[in-house]
Amino acid sequence: MPASRSPAFQFFCIRAQWLVWLCALGALTAPLSRVLPTSHSPWLQWLVELAAHWQWAYATVGAVASAPIVVMALVLRQSASWLPLPASMIAGSLIWQPGPLPTAAAAAPGTTHAHVLKVGTANLNLATTDFAPLQQWLASVDAPDVVFLQEFTELAQRALADDPALAARYPHRLAVPQPDPFGLAILSRHPLADTQVMQPRTDHDTLRLRATMTWSGRPVQLSALHPMPPISSAFAQARDRALQDETQHLAQTSGLSVMAGDLNTTPWARGLWGAEQAQMRRAGLAVPTWPNAWGGLSVLPLDHVLASPGWQLVDAHTGPDLGSDHRPMVVRLVAQ
Repeated sequence: MPASRSPAFQFFCIRAQWLVWLCALGALTAPLSRVLPTSHSPWLQWLVELAAHWQWAYATVGAVASAPIVVMALVLRQSASWLPLPASMIAGSLIWQPGPLPTAAAAAPGTTHAHVLKVGTANLNLATTDFAPLQQWLASVDAPDVVFLQEFTELAQRALADDPALAARYPHRLAVPQPDPFGLAILSRHPLADTQVMQPRTDHDTLRLRATMTWSGRPVQLSALHPMPPISSAFAQARDRALQDETQHLAQTSGLSVMAGDLNTTPWARGLWGAEQAQMRRAGLAVPTWPNAWGGLSVLPLDHVLASPGWQLVDAHTGPDLGSDHRPMVVRLVAQ
């Protein structure tokens, strides 16, 4: 019996085709989640959005399932004319994201310049007790000029306060440690003024921090936040409202601004598209930062740096392993 007619071959091909089509349908949840109204059946929009976050997974599984189909089609001369349609659905949904910050044409990745601002954001994980990796990172030559910390606890506060080298490197701080996962801190090498601690207004809201940093003789508005994860429809809507409030607040200020944190959303969901409408752009593409597993394998890009018009991106990458379930996100920005 020819291999192309064997039951095992037919069984394998049918299952692979179904898997590719399932990945294509999963990918379509991304554009669908952005058009479903939240005022009617918010639970449906929430479920669709939860599925929309996993575009990396759909692309990876779809590619793995497609590869043997292509090989078998070439070797056994089986038709795979159906494959471009689901492949284009998966690829299109993966790359259809809010526009990132424009790239600086003149600044190379290794360039250091007085007008380049290095920004980092890191979720420290509430369960972390060993802050030596964080201390080593912040004391290194690769440390950011300003760093946003989430899940910031009293233990983290003491670890940083007891390190005189870090106190000298980051003399300007706005820190609000908490026993829950929503403590925040901003550490800066540059002066901070007009600091604000925005306490939660409802049970679905979380802490936010605002400050004005004087950098290179210019004011830079900073916003730090860590909204609730979308464990329910109400929390997902509260997260999106928080993102909208902060981006609109920054859009109303003149000059430069930066917002950063574990935003508990991905570029394929509704929240970051709303940030783009307020002219806040992601610094860099969708770099997975969670979970930090098996030596740095991550799937979801949850940690973001958003910047206002007037900035250009020099480079963006993940930071070192800090012992958390998140990888830090580090970007370098240059003012136009």
